[in-house]
Amino acid sequence: MTPPALGASCRVPGSFRDPAGYVFEREDRIFRAIDDAAWGRFSELQAEGRIARWMQEGRLVRSWRPDDANLLAAFRGEHPDYEHFLEHERIAPVTYPYEWPVSMLADAGLHTLQLQLDLLEYGWSLKDATAYNVQFVRGRAVFIDIPSIERPARSDVWHALGQFQQMFIYPLLLSLYCGWDPRSYFIANPQGQSVEKVGRCLGWRRVFDPRLWLDVSLPLWFSGRADRPAAPSTQAAAPAQVPSTEKTGGDPRALRYNLERLKRKLQKLAQAYRPAGVWADYTQACSYEKSAEEFKKNLVREFLEKHRPRTVLDLGSNTGDYSFLAAATGARVISVDSDHDAVELLYRRLRKTPADISPVVGDLTSPSPGLGFRNEERTSFLARAPSDCVLALALLHHLLVSGNLPLAMIRDQLADLTRDLLVLEFVPPSDPMFARLTRHRTEKYESLTLEQVRASLSARFEVLDERPLPESPRTLLFLRVLR
Repeated sequence: MTPPALGASCRVPGSFRDPAGYVFEREDRIFRAIDDAAWGRFSELQAEGRIARWMQEGRLVRSWRPDDANLLAAFRGEHPDYEHFLEHERIAPVTYPYEWPVSMLADAGLHTLQLQLDLLEYGWSLKDATAYNVQFVRGRAVFIDIPSIERPARSDVWHALGQFQQMFIYPLLLSLYCGWDPRSYFIANPQGQSVEKVGRCLGWRRVFDPRLWLDVSLPLWFSGRADRPAAPSTQAAAPAQVPSTEKTGGDPRALRYNLERLKRKLQKLAQAYRPAGVWADYTQACSYEKSAEEFKKNLVREFLEKHRPRTVLDLGSNTGDYSFLAAATGARVISVDSDHDAVELLYRRLRKTPADISPVVGDLTSPSPGLGFRNEERTSFLARAPSDCVLALALLHHLLVSGNLPLAMIRDQLADLTRDLLVLEFVPPSDPMFARLTRHRTEKYESLTLEQVRASLSARFEVLDERPLPESPRTLLFLRVLR
């Protein structure tokens, strides 16, 4: 894409599917162009007073009409098809469902259902139920697509129900019964899997489990009937029904009952998930003496307090000890680990102890790519990850052995991810955790030394400090990227 002129609007590539408008950036601020109908709905919601309360509670992204007349005039010149604009509070970083652990996806679904229930009470509804309409701030779900709130033609039918099943119920069913995680569910099909594919994966015995009748069995049956050719009709087609702008009709009680049922189902599916990842118990199984671990935490804390990075990327974060440490120094943290269950446990901690941490299930050897239309609809992880400081604690040997990556390529990737600082932990081949990785490998890593690592890093970094850990063969390197 051609970069915009200085001070000009830059349309967000993933915002094009909604016919009511689109999102764009200008000078690090987030705006949305909306059509007359969407503006009318927003104004009506404002007049009712409920939307302001939900924003105050953190359930909806804070949004307002810009009051700068010059800015609005510039917008109308840059976006000639639109008269109305909203500004949204910026949420950073943006994460996607295929980067969330199971409980995070379930909470996004529960947030969507509760919002739909509350809207239904006042004659409103969500016109879609995609998981991409939810982001997380300090471990709490926030709904970001305000123009998707509408006055439905009927209040006893939720037309987004099928999409909700694809985005939330089906991935959690496959997680529980088939060992899938959200990454394996969404990466190949970012909009979710069809009920036919979900049925094949679950198998016919589970498809006819009474607990799945409403969510899988009946949709499968209706899907099969829909595929049959329709019988010819001699009657004239009925005229198309235009959705009314008046208060909606229909009795919503049955729909409300079904939404409450789905809430209970989501909660049960998430609660039934038991983390058992290889590295989820690393904190208890690692080879540190307690004194070495405390010394390491104090060193990292002192470094962060001295330099005060605004953003920290914690690579190989495990269950988040150092992510919480970094957040306590005032940093906004992206916490990344390739082990789903380690991130699941981190998110469960975040529920109890909110902090400015964004959990991400991600593999640095194969990070989330750009997905969707033209590979631009969902931005790649590497484009969203760069931070003021990168923590790479007990990570290097994993990338060397499990990732089979050359040392120079790891160095360059770390240099690309940090805007300033890097904290790197060197784990020598003599360390028990290094030996655990190499016990079935024919390659030998005995020649890997601290001097060799330091020499490689010198091509992209300067060493600010170097501290061996007591009662441990490990060493912490504190570095600054060369620009």
